[in-house]
Amino acid sequence: MRSILFEILGLPVYAFGAGIAIAFAFAAWHIRKLAMKEGMFFVFQPTEWTTHFSRAPLEIVKIWEGGLTFYGGLIACFITVPFVFRHHKMPFWPVADCFAPSLAIGHGIVRLGCFMNGCCYGKPATWGIVMPEVDALARQPSQLYESGAGILIFGFLLWLHPRRRFVGQTILSYLLLYAVSRFLIEMSRGDAERGGLGPFSTSQWVAVGVAVIAGALWPWLKRTRAREVATEEGNAASTAA
Repeated sequence: MRSILFEILGLPVYAFGAGIAIAFAFAAWHIRKLAMKEGMFFVFQPTEWTTHFSRAPLEIVKIWEGGLTFYGGLIACFITVPFVFRHHKMPFWPVADCFAPSLAIGHGIVRLGCFMNGCCYGKPATWGIVMPEVDALARQPSQLYESGAGILIFGFLLWLHPRRRFVGQTILSYLLLYAVSRFLIEMSRGDAERGGLGPFSTSQWVAVGVAVIAGALWPWLKRTRAREVATEEGNAASTAA
C-alpha cells in the first residue's frame, strides 16, 4: 500500500485524493466530448451522523479530513443538478446520458486510489492481499473488484450510448448496472464500521433503492422519450449528408 504518493512543499498528496482528481479530470474531458458530439454544452453514513456530525455540523465541510463517499455525491447530484439545469435551460436526461460513461470510469479510477490508500478493504480470506495500513491479514481486494466493474460498465456504456433507443437509457443503464455490482461486491467488504441495517450494509440498501428507482423510470422514459433519439439520429444523418 502507498497511502501518500509524494509531498509538495511539505503537503502530502494522498493516493485516494489523486484518484479522485484524475477521475474528475477524465470525466470532465469525456463528458465534454460526448456533449459536443450531440450539440450540447455543459458548463450518509448513519453511524457517522448520529455519533458525530449531528453534534458538529460544520465538520461536514472539512472534506480534507475524510468523507467523499460515492453514493453521497451521486445522491446530492440527482437532488441539485436538475435545478441547475432548469435554471440554465438545459435538458436533464440528454446531459445525464453524456455523464454516465464518465461516472463509471471515474469510479473505476477512484477505487484504484482506494486500493493504494488501504481503505474500502475486503474481508479476511485464505487468499488475497495484505494491507499493512489495516492489519497483517490477507484480504479480498474488494477495491479492485469495484474498479474492474467500473471499467467494464464504462466499456458497455460507450457501446450503448450511440445505440440507445430512448433518451435516458444510458444513465439508467449505468445506475442499474452499478447498483447490482455494488450490492454484490459489498458482500466482500470488510470495513463493517460503515454501518448497516439488518443483513445488508448501508451501501447495499442504497443500491436497492437506486435500482428500484432506475427500474421504475425505465418504462416511463422508454414510452415518453424515444422520439428524441429518433430526432437526434435524423439530425445527424442530415448533417452528414
